[in-house]
Amino acid sequence: MDNEVNQIIDELGVTIMETPRLDSDAKYIAIMNTIVLDARLSDRVKLLRLLHELGHAAKHKNNYVLYKRTFALHSKMENEAEEFMIQKMFEVTLGNPEFDPGSFNYVNFLESYEIELRYEPFVKQFMTKYLVRPNSDHIFF
Repeated sequence: MDNEVNQIIDELGVTIMETPRLDSDAKYIAIMNTIVLDARLSDRVKLLRLLHELGHAAKHKNNYVLYKRTFALHSKMENEAEEFMIQKMFEVTLGNPEFDPGSFNYVNFLESYEIELRYEPFVKQFMTKYLVRPNSDHIFF
């Protein structure tokens, strides 16, 4: 996973910093193209927050001024960043040699990464795109 994350960081030209204390787990500062992480987070949580913030960098860098403009735009951007993180974690799951598509459970996947269950439709959509092929034996819903 580290290689994939470093590749995203390099492609986006994002600077990653850690600080001993932050008022949230992580922040993306678009004007500086920098992500700041709270150093107190576990490595697992840091990775999830980093991927979320990379989602902001990938999708919102040039229109980040809209982030605080309205609640609707803020919510949309947060949702897109979360979906970016989910997609990357799903790609890691798919790349695991022990992954068995026949036993995949989307709720377990969401819970394992402490992701809200409201993202269930997104995970189902993603599963369908990557796992369900014509004449497939894998049925998830």
